[in-house]
Amino acid sequence: MRPLPPELAKIAREELNEIPERVQEDLVILRTWIYQQRYLYARTSTDFLIAFLRRCRYSLEQTKKRIDDFFTFHTKCPEIVTNRRVTEKMLSINRLGLQYFPEFPRCSDHAAIMITRLNCCPKRYHMRDVMAYTAMGMELIALENDNAAIVGVIQIIDLSNLDVEHASQLGGGLLRKWWYWMNDCCPLRINATYCLNAPKELQNWLGVLRTLRVKMRPQFFILKSLEELYEHIPQKCLPEEYGGANGHMHECVSYMEDLLKSYRDYFEDEVNYGTVEHLRHGEIMPYEAEFGAEGSFRKLDFRIKIIEKGISYIYKYKYFHGNQVLEHYT
Repeated sequence: MRPLPPELAKIAREELNEIPERVQEDLVILRTWIYQQRYLYARTSTDFLIAFLRRCRYSLEQTKKRIDDFFTFHTKCPEIVTNRRVTEKMLSINRLGLQYFPEFPRCSDHAAIMITRLNCCPKRYHMRDVMAYTAMGMELIALENDNAAIVGVIQIIDLSNLDVEHASQLGGGLLRKWWYWMNDCCPLRINATYCLNAPKELQNWLGVLRTLRVKMRPQFFILKSLEELYEHIPQKCLPEEYGGANGHMHECVSYMEDLLKSYRDYFEDEVNYGTVEHLRHGEIMPYEAEFGAEGSFRKLDFRIKIIEKGISYIYKYKYFHGNQVLEHYT
């Protein structure tokens, strides 16, 4: 466990209930619990478990559930997880600049920044590959970036290059599975998401959500300009390409490439982890509670249902039907 700067140690203690003298005891409890679950094959390294403890504010029960959900997802969603290898394809996706994690300076509240852009050709890189790459990056940042693990992440999504085919690839339950991973499995906490350069149709659709008073978690904001973004995130914290002073994006790409290569064996080792569901007894599988035994949603989240249908509708017909859409999907 890395020593923390005083300001981060204070946040970890006051907001996450992290007591350094008790961490080893918590790790022993988690490792013992993992070893006792016959169906669960999970990582037990110190950094990995601490990332999940911090994500769950040191609630042992919540940490157990998130770890269980994380590795159940590995077993139940091979279309995303089996692509999580440091291959030349993944490195080429990184070089496209789809995901940026600027290092310094931090946000004023010490949160880390994550910038997501759709700079890939959908004919060459399917959204499954993009999701796998993003999941790898977020997991590594949870392990390596103490600001991200303790304070959380502010996400900026730049939709400048959003294509109709990008949206079409999110069908078949893929968006729902990604939503599930982000909310129930990911070891990083997304504090807020700011969306730039969203198509007008998508802005209108999110207006429907506001009209219905649908609460988004994490908070989701559609912004019209960089100046509006600066009202939420200090300008100096952004890369120079976004008007800030936080280095260049190619530096972020180089940092992530070096990080991915250093974790090559880590991801190769993923074949040894997951769940053996027929050995699980006395409880509902986390994945099946959400998706059903055959992968179809039982407990359908109203928010993701609206978003998924909205994206499909908007990009199929390329225009917005106002009240007609609202009546059709509510």
